[in-house]
Amino acid sequence: MPFLFAQNVVPAVPIWGEKDIYFPINRVYCIGANYWDHVKEVGAEGRERPFFFAKPADAVQVCREGKSIEIPYARNTENLCLEVELVIAIGKNAPEAGEISVAEADDYIYGYGAGIDFTKRDWQNILREHRQPWELAKGFDASAVISEIRDKHRMPDMDEAVLWLYVNNQERQRGNTKEMIWKIPEIINELSKNFRLMAGDLIYTGSPKGSGPIEAGQSFEGGVNGVGTFRGLITPRP
Repeated sequence: MPFLFAQNVVPAVPIWGEKDIYFPINRVYCIGANYWDHVKEVGAEGRERPFFFAKPADAVQVCREGKSIEIPYARNTENLCLEVELVIAIGKNAPEAGEISVAEADDYIYGYGAGIDFTKRDWQNILREHRQPWELAKGFDASAVISEIRDKHRMPDMDEAVLWLYVNNQERQRGNTKEMIWKIPEIINELSKNFRLMAGDLIYTGSPKGSGPIEAGQSFEGGVNGVGTFRGLITPRP
């Protein structure tokens, strides 16, 4: 099939412990406000219906285990924030019709990664005020980080995994997946009601309290115990 111009490289994540095997990214879904302490932090109440947003596949920046990456400070913002998240890697196509039940959800998981969700907080506040979509605040270039993906059979259970994030060597976040409002099978079930989940989809599962700003010149380091780690530097805008 001839194309008008050269096709972009397919965004992909290396598989931990495997040589030259990659997880091709299809779609990137994110759930908002999914930890009890974070919900209280932003002034929400109770177990409300989950809400989701998306990021482009090519917005994901890969950080290999033991390596460091550089990410330029996002354009058109003065308040770039970051938060650590557990990331689900879907490895099996859902049926064309119907949803994935809570009981079936684990069958569709290939593995997990540790990630960062970056947000232009100033833009998010403006968009919230005007009841507009969040793309400008969430879907920008380099708006997500992910570690190498681990096969779920080569890692511990994710029901009680510790998440942590440091900025400039100062602890910013520490939480546990047991504090999730919507658990992993429930997230997959809810998404499948509206989208056909496909092999290659990534799902960022929310973050504990402590999300805050990062400046150009500051470093970050974090991860999810038993899953993976990442570290990097925010560089000045080009």
